[in-house]
Amino acid sequence: MDGRAVALAIPLFFLLIGFELVADRKRRRRGEEPLYRFADSISSLSCGVGQQVLQTLFLNALGAATYLFVWEHARLADLSQGSPLTWVAAFVLVDLCYWVYHWASHRVNFFWAMHVVHHSSEEYNLSTALRQSWLTNLTSWIFYLPAALLGVPPFVFVLCLTLNILYQFWIHTRLVGKLGPLELVFNTPSHHRVHHGIDPEYIDKNYGGVFIVWDRLFKTFVEERAEPSYGTVKPLSSFNPFWANLELFVHLAKMSRRTRRLSDKILVWLKPPEWQPEDLGGVVTVPSVDKATRVKHGAAARGRVSRYIVGQFAVVTVIVFALLWQSASLGAAELAVGSALVLGALAVWGGLLEAKRWAVPTEVVRLLALAGAAAHLVSRGPVWVGVAGAAVATASAFWLLSVKAERRTLAPT
Repeated sequence: MDGRAVALAIPLFFLLIGFELVADRKRRRRGEEPLYRFADSISSLSCGVGQQVLQTLFLNALGAATYLFVWEHARLADLSQGSPLTWVAAFVLVDLCYWVYHWASHRVNFFWAMHVVHHSSEEYNLSTALRQSWLTNLTSWIFYLPAALLGVPPFVFVLCLTLNILYQFWIHTRLVGKLGPLELVFNTPSHHRVHHGIDPEYIDKNYGGVFIVWDRLFKTFVEERAEPSYGTVKPLSSFNPFWANLELFVHLAKMSRRTRRLSDKILVWLKPPEWQPEDLGGVVTVPSVDKATRVKHGAAARGRVSRYIVGQFAVVTVIVFALLWQSASLGAAELAVGSALVLGALAVWGGLLEAKRWAVPTEVVRLLALAGAAAHLVSRGPVWVGVAGAAVATASAFWLLSVKAERRTLAPT
């Protein structure tokens, strides 16, 4: 995806999330199940922020360079960038490539270990749409190479892929019901709720991006009959975005080490998620979900802690927007420092939400680094940016003192 397109979409994302929060407040007043939980939403947004920092600024280059190389040296046709037919065909082809990538991300453990991040939230709302893996772009580019082989120009491909991904934001909501005839062709909130369900009848269904016709064609389509239960069959039980991106890799590595047969040590990474070696118990059956007794992972963050996280999230959003918008003009060192400040904040939020002892000392170090970065900006201008950064770091340090006092009373639930 194009970094500037993502930067421009950020305000729209938050505006729509704001509308959903207003609707959620009305639901709560009527005694209905809430759409949002603070810790879960912050965890989702943290995953999204980390994805944009790592992928847009660093990892996208791998896929872009490979696509360009294949298009320049191995394309089978010369498609005109100015032809409407090229754009229509490219948009449909990109969506088909996405379907194949999405299917593989659910049926091959190595790919699932990256994609599982998106499914690890136990809620389903617009913040869930932003809950993305930090490592996906290490492999996802492979599935789009057919577009390069068929001659889709790079600019057309990038824009079609960007539109494809942006479309999928709005379908992550429980507020929109079924949409009549549109359900026959397009992926909709109803179809995608099924995809996020962990009920046995919903597992591994409805992989579509923009169009649902691929699922109808490949027999992976299921109609939404009842409200799904969301999350993963094996709950993440953490609000730490770093652990969300690593947990399944660690689990698969342990499984590979424990099993005896060499072939099974390899198959652990290539088989579907329900598969296990025979000596470790064999294939797992997806259990039914009892909504009446299901307990979701929670945190006791409140008061100063939650307000501190919201304040820091606002600061980090500004930093991320600036990094995405100015990435072409920033040096490698500046990108690295800016990214480290952002990723450090994401780690701290998870630690504060779960009352980890290391969270406050880590945040102190990050604030000192932020102050140092602000001093650097003062030296190269514009001065007001550096002064603002120093002021934020100083105010945050004093705010953190009150958070530390309250943190002692918090514990995960």
